[in-house]
Amino acid sequence: MNTGTTVGERAHKAPADSRVTLATIMSEHDTNLYGTIHGGVVMKLIDDAAAASAGRHADGPAVTVSVDRMTFLSPARAGDLLTVHAELERAGRTSMTVAVSVSAERWNATTTPPTDVATARLTFVAVDEQGRPRTVPGLAAPEDPA
Repeated sequence: MNTGTTVGERAHKAPADSRVTLATIMSEHDTNLYGTIHGGVVMKLIDDAAAASAGRHADGPAVTVSVDRMTFLSPARAGDLLTVHAELERAGRTSMTVAVSVSAERWNATTTPPTDVATARLTFVAVDEQGRPRTVPGLAAPEDPA
């Protein structure tokens, strides 16, 4: 769903237009020496989802510039279904900030609600074919549900 609008000369897109959800089952190959999912595995999933979100907003390639914040809240384990949600939070002229959340559904606790695993905020820059920054659409204000 593209709810894009034009404000002045620059197109704008709603935050929901950039929304991405990735789900992955963790395996024993993803664990660290403590038997929990390695933080680097979670970080890669976060970067993948955030890059897809930024690329969706930019209508093309976007590269990671910085990880502005990453917080690990709870460990994940082999067998858990990790779900990563990413959505654009800010759009500048060429850069975008993406908010990400990660939750885990425990494979052996089907009646337990998902556990919050991590949150993050990353900055991306849209690039052209030569790798130079290029302009992205602005971010439209979220629709008022009232």
